Amino acid sequence: MSVNIFDISKSLDLYFEVRKLNTDPSMSKFLPNVYSDYLPRIESLFEQEFQKRFNGLMICGNPTVHTIFTAAFPHDEILSQFIEQSQDGDLLFIHHPIRLECGDPQGSLGRGFLPINPIYLKKILKKKLSIYSLHAPLDYHPAISTNRAIAHALSAEVVSEFLPYGNGNAGLIVAVSKISINRLIDKLKTIFSIPYVDFAGSKVNNITTIGIVAGGGDDIEYFKQCADRGCQAYLSGEITSRQQSNWAKANMIKVSQYAQTSKMSLIGVSHAASEHLVMKSLIPEWIKKNFSVRVLPITQNRWWV
Repeated sequence: MSVNIFDISKSLDLYFEVRKLNTDPSMSKFLPNVYSDYLPRIESLFEQEFQKRFNGLMICGNPTVHTIFTAAFPHDEILSQFIEQSQDGDLLFIHHPIRLECGDPQGSLGRGFLPINPIYLKKILKKKLSIYSLHAPLDYHPAISTNRAIAHALSAEVVSEFLPYGNGNAGLIVAVSKISINRLIDKLKTIFSIPYVDFAGSKVNNITTIGIVAGGGDDIEYFKQCADRGCQAYLSGEITSRQQSNWAKANMIKVSQYAQTSKMSLIGVSHAASEHLVMKSLIPEWIKKNFSVRVLPITQNRWWV
């Protein structure tokens, strides 16, 4: 079975209301910045409409799609598998349109945002493959989002939303059955297939309310909002900015100082893993309901990068 790339793109645009968001609040800044000294220029690489919104069909190859691959970031190992396993015209549906190294709590610091490796980009263009990227709308959509995939995996009840972002909210407050921090960490390691979490704050034994911000949640203002709403735990991709930039190093100090007196358990599961969950669960389910096409999530070998 196959489907037309423009049918897929149009359906995704409509469901996630891509055209109601004039431009992505984050990627409109980060993507042009990482490509500022890049040749060839982005004008010749990415679809014209994508360059306005930084969401939607990013690279358009042959129109016939046999398989839709899904992933969080366009890291080298993801693109290598996509190129190797795909047929001409197949689609990679990703959350981030550029790479992101966030660092390892037990290893080295990350380099932050990076352009797609030009070696793989050339191969994608040569094989006439397509890429569709959905950033902010996938963080705040009321039914399918990075945060709601996490809530679903935790069998949690959504109590409220917070953190205005784009045309919605990028944070959730959820209720869970009473659980200790040790059991919650074990559960998260299984859900996200990670060997360890990034942890700060207090070890709370009776957790019933959790604040969730998938991806980059390393902001003490987010922590405070969750604490004010009665959360005993805060869950994000990042709780500390383990990157090489001066901003990240300064923010690590702020987070560390806050965590010393926080009564919440602060838990990071890696930026990429926290946002890949929706790409291997709710997104494939939606695609299969709407199109007769194969869906294949691609998983990173290492999430802490």
